[in-house]
Amino acid sequence: MSTEHTTHAPTYAELNAVLDQARRPSRTPTPITDAQLVGLQNRWTTMLSARLDQAIEDAEYGKLAEATAQAWRRLAAEQPVLRGVLDTCLTRSEVLADALATELRNLALAAGLVGIDAPEHLAVRAGREFRDSVTGTGGPLHRVA
Repeated sequence: MSTEHTTHAPTYAELNAVLDQARRPSRTPTPITDAQLVGLQNRWTTMLSARLDQAIEDAEYGKLAEATAQAWRRLAAEQPVLRGVLDTCLTRSEVLADALATELRNLALAAGLVGIDAPEHLAVRAGREFRDSVTGTGGPLHRVA
């Protein structure tokens, strides 16, 4: 992965090429730029937001967290390459880690763990804990605000 900062936003085709490369690893892969990682995270967050909207609409009373978790898991199952690239690169890219905040806040809001007026740092923390529980890497959840 390259840490170079590009001045252009990656195109849809460019992001598809990154995912194609991830599907067919090579001995000499083209480095993924921070801009491409942010573009992939934005793609994921956009798809997830649509799923969360539907999950909120369809959720039974008192089951927002379950519906939210199910929406995340289904999308991850449908987009394993995208999810894999993001998960693999997360620890290597500070820019990607920063871009993840929107996803985490959306998860916390959709699951009912925070209110819309919750401070961003609390919403992000609640979303991280929620996502960790969804992926099996976290503990019990608590409503923050």
